[in-house]
Order: sequence, then structure tokens, then C-alpha cells
Amino acid sequence: MGNIDWAFELGALLPSIGIGLLFWVILRAILRADKRQREAERDAEREYIAAHPEAARFVRRSETPRARNSAETPESK
Repeated sequence: MGNIDWAFELGALLPSIGIGLLFWVILRAILRADKRQREAERDAEREYIAAHPEAARFVRRSETPRARNSAETPESK
């Protein structure tokens, strides 16, 4: 009887492990798709600005953390 106990315990954990793995795969796919979408939008924006330089001033530029931090320093005020 003692030799079979671990099989029942493992069997009880399998559904939770399976759901956890499924959640991880789905979340990873969503995050990778978001990353690819952002890269595609950046590329499209670069192409548009290259084709229409007059419209460059209307395109909102995303700020990097360094630019945001440097804008808040006392030296820039």
C-alpha cells in the first residue's frame, strides 16, 4: 500500500500542473504577440515619417525612461 500512495498524490497534482502550464503558454503567446505588434507599429511609423517628412511633427514620440528622467532633473529647469 505504501508503494502506491505517491501515484495518487501525483495524480491529484496533475490537473493543477496542467492548468498552470496552459496558463503560461497562453500568457507567453499574448505577450509575444503584443511585442511583435509594437515592433510592427514602430516600423510602420518610421516608414510613414520617411515617406512624409512634413508629418513628422504630428507623430507622437514615445519617451524613454532616460528622457523622462532627464526632463525632471533640476539642471533642466
